[in-house]
Amino acid sequence: MQNNGENADSEKFHNIERSNLIQLLKLSIKNFIDYALSLTSGLDEEESNLYQLFVVIEKVLSHGLKEKNSLFSNRSDFYNVIQAVSKDSLELDWTKDLFESVNNISYLKTHVGRGRAFLRLTAMQKKTHVLFTEIANNIDKVRMLYHPFALLLSEEAHMISGLLVGLNVIDCNLCLKERDLDNLPQVIQLSRYLKDGNYLESPSPPLSPQLDTHKQDYQNILEQKSYIEEINEKLRLDYSLTEKKSLMFQEDNEMLMKEVSSMKSRLEELTSERDCLRRKLDESEDAYQRKMQAEKQDIAIERETYETSRQGLNEMYLSAKEKLTATYTTIHELERDVEIERKIRSDLEKGMGLLEKELLDKEDTIVALRKQCADVKKLNLNMLYKVQESDKRLAEKDVFVERYGKQDNAVVFRNE
Repeated sequence: MQNNGENADSEKFHNIERSNLIQLLKLSIKNFIDYALSLTSGLDEEESNLYQLFVVIEKVLSHGLKEKNSLFSNRSDFYNVIQAVSKDSLELDWTKDLFESVNNISYLKTHVGRGRAFLRLTAMQKKTHVLFTEIANNIDKVRMLYHPFALLLSEEAHMISGLLVGLNVIDCNLCLKERDLDNLPQVIQLSRYLKDGNYLESPSPPLSPQLDTHKQDYQNILEQKSYIEEINEKLRLDYSLTEKKSLMFQEDNEMLMKEVSSMKSRLEELTSERDCLRRKLDESEDAYQRKMQAEKQDIAIERETYETSRQGLNEMYLSAKEKLTATYTTIHELERDVEIERKIRSDLEKGMGLLEKELLDKEDTIVALRKQCADVKKLNLNMLYKVQESDKRLAEKDVFVERYGKQDNAVVFRNE
């Protein structure tokens, strides 16, 4: 609970700080514009109202800055904020010349002095509101440099750039030479905002009609000048955009020229390569023609050889055909002979069958006769002669059978 109460008090305190700074900025801008409009010419030196305005702007930029731990100092400065916002910003591209000018001022030794010089240069160029607009639109770039309660991280940051737009009606020509910006006292003089009990209305002495007329003319001139400056600013932006496009076109043109030159060199290489290939092609065609002539001659010789060999092959074919016909004839004759031999063999087989049957019958007869011979051994000689004759015929038949058996074996072997 105690921590919550302390946080609420701290938030309330920071809100009051931010509100006070906004009010002081409004008052300092109002006093400075009222004072500048009362003059018959622009500001040629930094008077107290303008000085107080720069002090308040510096307070706004320094509100909530984190401490920077370093060897020489433990406090950060708003110049780092300006550098962080201006880095890689197209809208703040004009700050490059200002940074270069500030860095070239030899008598400025600190970042605070360089930051003050930068604020005065932006006021002379009427670009202060542009700087604060970029800070408000790019909070992520400066968030690491500020505490969360800083004025520039709050919603009032956009209000600051709107308040500073009114400074564009004032011409400032300030001299920064030999001015000790590193050690300027940063004191806000509140008494100038509390005169006559009303800090919103600045006292002004009664003006003569002639001075009032001159002031009105001067205001008209300033308005016209402001209008012309806005037109010039727009033209400058258009010119810068056109210049960037021109640079892009020049780069593209240079790239195209390089590509053209490379393409030309490549074309020359391709042309030389084409000529070389064409020469090689001509040489190849000549060699091919010579080879074709040689091939034609070889083909003609081969054709003659083929015709000659074909005639010989035809003769060989005719002779082979005749031999084949003779062979076929021989085969047919042999087949007829084989058929005849087969018939003869079949006849022989039939005869052999009959002979075998007859032999078996005769064997039976012989057996019977032998038995009868044994019984009738004592028969008459007449019967013996018949038996002997019968034996003789039987022997002849055996010889005949044996001879036909050999012929049959020869025929079988021949068929196999």
